[in-house]
Amino acid sequence: MKHLTEENRKIICSMLSQHKKCWEIAEQIGCDPTTISKEIKRNRTISKEARSSLKPICKKLDRFPYVCLDCNHKYTDCTLTQMKYDSRISNAKSEYRLHETRKGINLTPEEHGELCSVIREGLANKKSIYSIITENNLKISVPTVYRYINEKKIAISKMELPYAVTYKKRKRQNKKYDYPNNGIDRSNRTYIDYLAYIKVRTNEMTIQMDFLGSIKSDTKSILTLIIPELHFVFLYIVENKDSAKVVEIFDRLEAHLGIDKFSEIFPSILTDRDPCFSDFEGIEFSDTLGVQRTNLFFCDAFRSNQKASVENMNKQLRKFFPKKASINNYSQEQIRNIAKTINETCVLSLDGYSPKEAFIACFGLNCYNELF
Repeated sequence: MKHLTEENRKIICSMLSQHKKCWEIAEQIGCDPTTISKEIKRNRTISKEARSSLKPICKKLDRFPYVCLDCNHKYTDCTLTQMKYDSRISNAKSEYRLHETRKGINLTPEEHGELCSVIREGLANKKSIYSIITENNLKISVPTVYRYINEKKIAISKMELPYAVTYKKRKRQNKKYDYPNNGIDRSNRTYIDYLAYIKVRTNEMTIQMDFLGSIKSDTKSILTLIIPELHFVFLYIVENKDSAKVVEIFDRLEAHLGIDKFSEIFPSILTDRDPCFSDFEGIEFSDTLGVQRTNLFFCDAFRSNQKASVENMNKQLRKFFPKKASINNYSQEQIRNIAKTINETCVLSLDGYSPKEAFIACFGLNCYNELF
């Protein structure tokens, strides 16, 4: 199922001049005889001598070899149009045809209109191109949609696509950072301790935790928790954030799930050195039962790449919470609905399944209903 190459066409031209049969040429190239006959008929050209005047085509050209080769009147008194097969010309015609047939949009006007409306609606709902195509079962690939948008064949601007606009190059600042410890002893909870911890727990899924950045005048903050392997996110609104408010969230989660299910979903937590996460015992231990429910670890200072998944999720959340915009007007119910939207969006790395489906497969539907 490959196109004939210029070398193949040279073989055809040579074997035609040797008066070889169609099946012999096909056997030499390694294709079906009908491929040879179609190639000759499609790419044959009128000989130079016959181009000056229009003459009827000889009936002999309806049969193999479809060109004038062994006709006795070829160079003498022929009054009909003469045809020939030239490998160079045939290859040029084939490449031109291959290029031209791929121009434009391979959609009917109805399909094109439906595609535009579906993509526009999906982008308005903060969904990616991949999830829009997958959820609507569109018979088109992601790169093709981006190509149509770049070529302005779909009435959507690049500014409407998430992350499609090129970022401005940042100015390099030669600063010498001080690595403050805020007077907190994080012994046995550093990133190197975390690496040693997961070394013997290969099947354990670590939760990554962080606060989404907000403007200084806001009293509310958004706490982000993510299970990287499942792309599953938990979002919580926190008023006047401090360590006690963070511990309160984990206490509520334990109350909803029970200590066993909580420890199964949150076996370990990796976060940054925000002072709001400094109450180790409050996060790690159950307030009601007094038993350890999770393990808390901290990234190194100024090393956000050590918890890249939650950083990437915060980047995605900017579609819902733009920078320099206040989040004080959001309620916990609105935040929960945004988390549900993200978790119900299909993901390429999950083979087209959504984080919600992956979470239910791992922990069960009842557990999901308790959380949402």
